[in-house]
Amino acid sequence: MRNTVCILLLILAGCHSGNNFLLRGQLPDNTYDGEVIYLVPLENAVKERVDSARIKDGTFAFEGIAAVPEIYIIRAKPVLRFNLEELLVVRESGTLLADIGKSSSVTGTALNDSLQRWKEKKMMFDIRNAELIKQLRTAEEPLKPEIQQRADSLQVDGINFHFNFVRNNRENIVGQLVQKIMAGSFTEEQMQQLNGK
Repeated sequence: MRNTVCILLLILAGCHSGNNFLLRGQLPDNTYDGEVIYLVPLENAVKERVDSARIKDGTFAFEGIAAVPEIYIIRAKPVLRFNLEELLVVRESGTLLADIGKSSSVTGTALNDSLQRWKEKKMMFDIRNAELIKQLRTAEEPLKPEIQQRADSLQVDGINFHFNFVRNNRENIVGQLVQKIMAGSFTEEQMQQLNGK
């Protein structure tokens, strides 16, 4: 009987091995040693679902089982968030590597790599848009139409990028997240296409 129980436990452990989740994080240096990093679900963030890890030697780690991909946030306590940017990650089976700092990033699995590429592209559009708005405020009147035209073109390019990203990732959790974030910028026609109407 005892052997049967041991074999059953080994089989169950083997079944879960394909769902193992490991997130290794690093910070710029040892400044934050002793502080706590949290892994918080984006939705249904009840206390029982929040994980935490203490920073040691500028690193931290989370591990567990991830049967179904979910979006989480890596974050520090509020006073540290000025220097440690919060980071959206997909908690899914595999090994993730997160760099947490002024500009945080994650790599390691297909969904996280996709989310990181989207974030970087969105930041590029946001920075360029902010530059054009600043130029528009300070430009002499004859130059404003040309700057406005560039700003309008950039906005169209940005919306098309987000739309195509969602369309190409409609079936996964990253595409669904981006659709929620960007839905207000899509045209009615784009929304109908995304919703299959």
